[in-house]
Amino acid sequence: MKKWIVSFIAVTFLAGCGVETPKESSSETDTTKDKTILYSGTVIDFGETHTDGLFVSDLTPLDSTEAASFDEVILLTEEVSLVDQQSGERIRPSELVNGDTVQVTLGEYAPVTLSLPPQIAGIGIVKIEKISNQ
Repeated sequence: MKKWIVSFIAVTFLAGCGVETPKESSSETDTTKDKTILYSGTVIDFGETHTDGLFVSDLTPLDSTEAASFDEVILLTEEVSLVDQQSGERIRPSELVNGDTVQVTLGEYAPVTLSLPPQIAGIGIVKIEKISNQ
């Protein structure tokens, strides 16, 4: 009799371990992933000092005062597309020169290192657009 009771309790316990909790609805998850912040900054250096990054100064948010701004930051651009805003076409990194103004679209929670200068990983960068030559 004890074996039956112990077996019943063991089966009940193991069956309860496989129960999954309900996941968040996809609409909630999609809205948090899609939030972005538009920044504007000036190119200081591209590829000369920092081979895989775009060195930008005065990177400030255009629409949101709650977002962080950066005096200087390195954008790690390894897999990020660079676009000319006027033509809408992709450009080569070598077409950016010191003094160019760029608009950078970052994810709301883009990862930023605590190094000096800070670095923003390509995973947090949605797009970089060249605005003007100076």
